[in-house]
Amino acid sequence: MSSRLPAAELLPDTVTISPHGELLIAGRKLSDLARMYDTPLYIFDRATIMNACARYRQAFSTDYTASTVRILYASKAYISPVLARLCMEQGLGLDVVSGGELQVARHASFPMERISFHGNNKSEAELRMAVDLGVGRIVLDNWSELERVTRIAQETATRPAVLVRVAPDIDTDTHKYLQTGHATAKFGFPLATGDAKAALLRILRDDRLDLAGIHAHSGTLLRETRPYEECVERLLSLACEIYQETRWWPEEISPGGGWGIETVDVLQMPPVTLLAQALQRTVEALRPTLPAPMPTLILEPGRSLIGRAGLAVYRIGATKATPGGVNYLFVDGGMGDNIRPALYGSRYTALAPEHVLEPASQTYSLSGRYCESGDMLIEQVELPMLYEGDLICLPTAGAYSLPMASNYNLVPRPAVIMVDEAEIVIMERRETYEDILGRYLA
Repeated sequence: MSSRLPAAELLPDTVTISPHGELLIAGRKLSDLARMYDTPLYIFDRATIMNACARYRQAFSTDYTASTVRILYASKAYISPVLARLCMEQGLGLDVVSGGELQVARHASFPMERISFHGNNKSEAELRMAVDLGVGRIVLDNWSELERVTRIAQETATRPAVLVRVAPDIDTDTHKYLQTGHATAKFGFPLATGDAKAALLRILRDDRLDLAGIHAHSGTLLRETRPYEECVERLLSLACEIYQETRWWPEEISPGGGWGIETVDVLQMPPVTLLAQALQRTVEALRPTLPAPMPTLILEPGRSLIGRAGLAVYRIGATKATPGGVNYLFVDGGMGDNIRPALYGSRYTALAPEHVLEPASQTYSLSGRYCESGDMLIEQVELPMLYEGDLICLPTAGAYSLPMASNYNLVPRPAVIMVDEAEIVIMERRETYEDILGRYLA
């Protein structure tokens, strides 16, 4: 029997194997956590998140020295008050995209000046909330939003700080739903049409808003530095054009986030130091052409901070062998808590945490409990012989699973906990039928 940890590249930093062959996280048996908090259960490892934050801080203080750097956690990857407070302790800011995420930050007493408010269709109420709370940056995404924020600023006698989001027309090698910076993207003022430049000039001319900088985002699950380098080059080129006409220079520029993680398809992800080094070279090459010092660089990682920190734990409710040779394991979660396999074709692997060292002897299809043929978490995975009541866990479930969760089939959403060696913290209690029924007025 091998003692090597299966799928080690995909697992949280504190995962180990007990002498009896059970999976542990932060020294705790997954089977014990499943008994204590029931399943489905999402488990976040605090140490893995802290280590990822430290790697970003180290890379962008050692390998990138061309300007100051601020790191904002992309809340859409997953947010809760507990996680917001951890980000605050780690010195991060927050990138939020809705009034709900902003309210979570407020509930966690997160410093409002360290928050940027993104989104392509922020409502009037959300924008007024951001102005009232004193959010650090409102990121303007289109002409309608620019006019709306300008009007709100005039009505409230305020001068909110804003960034202009640019669609930089950069191609990326990722799923089409994850490409956010191409010319036809729904996000940002197009660079190629002159809209981005016109928006910047309009803000400077009207003088109602505090124009702090320029923002872009090329995509997510990126594994090469080229999109970031091209993005910085195009943003600085745009800034130079504006400077020639107005003598305005940005306080900050942002190529966004989107740095990837190890997945079933790519087990060796380049370290974030590679990104820092690439951006250092880019800025050094451009520095002689800049009319002023390099603006503060803003980065917005999400998945690369929490993706590998999360495990999804399910319990097998039934098994089924079909005449066509497909052996199903039906688990008590699925597309209601992780829509990514159905929506993006995302691929996962699975481990049997109570039998982690037993040799694989069967090929299974791991299917969810929802009344939908597309509710397949994993099409094929090799595992030991498993039975009703056994546990299954999916690594790399920390990002973009829970935020996209639903009550499809009116199934309550799972509990979420964060663990370290000292304590277990409930980040989200398990939803109940009473919670679901409470939404109905009669």
